[in-house]
Amino acid sequence: MAERILVALSGGVDSAVTAYLLKQAGWEPIGIHLRLFDAAPELDGVCCGDVAAADARAVAAQLGIPFYVRDLRPQFEQEVVRPTVEHYARAETPNPCISCNHRVRIPALLELADALGIRYVATGHYVRKVATPHGWRIAEARDPQRDQSYVLYRLTHEELDRLIFLLGDYDKATVRAIAREAGLFVAQKPSSVDLCFAKTYGGIGRLVAQRRPETGRPGPLVDERGDIVGAHPGIAFVTIGQRRGLDWVRQTPERRYVARIEPDTATVRVAPRDRILTCAVHLVDPIWHEPVSRADARIRYQGPRIPARIEGDWVVFDHPAPPLAAGQAVVLYVDDRVVGGGTAADVVRTGDRLNGDADARAPVGIAAAHS
Repeated sequence: MAERILVALSGGVDSAVTAYLLKQAGWEPIGIHLRLFDAAPELDGVCCGDVAAADARAVAAQLGIPFYVRDLRPQFEQEVVRPTVEHYARAETPNPCISCNHRVRIPALLELADALGIRYVATGHYVRKVATPHGWRIAEARDPQRDQSYVLYRLTHEELDRLIFLLGDYDKATVRAIAREAGLFVAQKPSSVDLCFAKTYGGIGRLVAQRRPETGRPGPLVDERGDIVGAHPGIAFVTIGQRRGLDWVRQTPERRYVARIEPDTATVRVAPRDRILTCAVHLVDPIWHEPVSRADARIRYQGPRIPARIEGDWVVFDHPAPPLAAGQAVVLYVDDRVVGGGTAADVVRTGDRLNGDADARAPVGIAAAHS
């Protein structure tokens, strides 16, 4: 008798092909659609809402597998939307996709599988899991353009033991080809996008400004000398390292980028880019899958990997890295596997002069190197 497996069906091509491949391999897939938020029906690239649910149901019918919907809208609002708004209101830049996966989607799928007496859960993520002497580890997908290991970096051995990812060895073109050959009607459906829930509001900035109106208040851009050189539309629309989308009213000798955001006064400090590069970052709520003293750090989804040394919960880059904002995830890799990561808190930049508590907390040599 075929073994049952719970398959997360988003209504897109990736999860549909995952369910199809499992059935072809002799499993008995059980489709489940997680309803996370209400999306406007005219939006493309959104994995929730009536259209996505209808497409997921139609895929299940086409494959001849059972299908269920679980409503997680209250949990998504509490664990993802509200914290995201509050982070932005504090001038932080979180990654809601990480919170969604680790606080809502993966726990819900495993809990539902337990309730149904099913051991394994499959998703359409482009990621691999590999066996190591330390247990199962998440690893990069073969296709770097689709790799989703960054947003799944917190997965533990115990969770990975029950999770199956079939798409880690494929690229998108191959997945679409499989869907076409199988006759799946979602073969050419647009891929989902990051921050998909924010599209309903016209973008993450508009969502934050709607929930926290003070973050949509325009304010000045102030350079290192204290001169006003422009204006911003509100801190909800600004992040560290940004230049575009700002109203520059005064020419400066060098191009300026967002260096610091002060929510209380709606003031945004700007500086040359070479003064806001990242030298080191302290991680909060870190997770360590393996003990390491060196690793490659990724500070953005599908961004480049940057060599660094690990000192406690500090990540110290070999060479200055791109600008990094508090709240961003820093994910650490050795070879192709994830060995740990956490959320950026204290950030040491090339133009900083450390003092006081920061000197005491920073790794040895950082304070001296940047004083």
